[in-house]
Amino acid sequence: MSAKTTRASNLELLRILCMLLIIGDHLTGQGGIADYSTLPSSFAFSLIGCGSRIACSVFVCIGCWFLCEQPFRTRRPLSLWLSLWLYTVPVTVLCALGGLDVSFGALRWALFPASTRQLWFISDYLTLLVCMPLLARILHGLPRGAHRGLLLALALPLIAYPTLFAEDGAVSDLVWMFLYEYLLVAYLRRYPDNRLSVLLRRRAAALALGLGLPLLNTAARAWLEWQGLTGSKAFQYVAYYRTGLGALPNLLAALALFFLFQGLDLGCRRWINALAGTTLGVYILHQIPAFRDFLWNGVFQAQAHRGSVPYALFVVAAVFAAGALIDSARTALVMRPLENSRWFRALCEKGDALAARLAPRD
Repeated sequence: MSAKTTRASNLELLRILCMLLIIGDHLTGQGGIADYSTLPSSFAFSLIGCGSRIACSVFVCIGCWFLCEQPFRTRRPLSLWLSLWLYTVPVTVLCALGGLDVSFGALRWALFPASTRQLWFISDYLTLLVCMPLLARILHGLPRGAHRGLLLALALPLIAYPTLFAEDGAVSDLVWMFLYEYLLVAYLRRYPDNRLSVLLRRRAAALALGLGLPLLNTAARAWLEWQGLTGSKAFQYVAYYRTGLGALPNLLAALALFFLFQGLDLGCRRWINALAGTTLGVYILHQIPAFRDFLWNGVFQAQAHRGSVPYALFVVAAVFAAGALIDSARTALVMRPLENSRWFRALCEKGDALAARLAPRD
């Protein structure tokens, strides 16, 4: 029997940092703690909330880097859907029983969480996972020139238009960017001598793009927020470049961070890998619509600490730590028994057999 492959912890550490950035953006955007009345405070809170969409693209890049070279496994989307459902239903019901204002719409959403945009990242990532067999078939035998041409053609509506005009174009659904990032990452991995990969493997370039671009955006946003110019054209561009998956600065920063951490040699640190394995669970838990307002201003009283940067950092760390503990317990007590059950294995076998029919043949 072959030994179990160990995961290097470099990209796992990046996943942890990305989740902290996502929580920070959600706290400053939803919790009412951000204060932009002075330039130092404006910069601090802009920095705490600067990396959410970059982090989302990084998550996709990490997943696609490995998935583009692996056969489709039904276990992946099925486990993610179960994780989503096993958070949204119990937590929403507990919120209702606890006396929180939970509407019928929130209860209905909890039963069908992947069907709406409430947790858009999970919904779109599920779509990407389900599309893996089709994407593999498209890429199978595709010449390098054709692959590059496909990326350039899709970049016009998905990247060029949004970057130039700071607004979504005709193709506005974010799932299209996830599919594009899959095709892009597959190209970067298949042809490592391409110019973009060569550039990003230079540590100075990766640092300049991965950290420099978000910091420039943060500085501009902080100044505009402080000056009260949130209705200006300049703020439209700054805000879009921070939140738009298709904005070129966002995509370049995500790719640069991916290559930067890929070049680190951390070996295999079990505690890092264990924490990284909880990140999607943490994301789901702290963004359940019936719970998130209570989390920010019921549990942590964020508005009562408006303008406190140390408290904001504490909340980010506490939400991640508590979410990681809850997700670890849920995995051990609920998910693993379900994934080892006969019905789960049977569904996976049937899904894998169906995907095998779509798999490309030499």
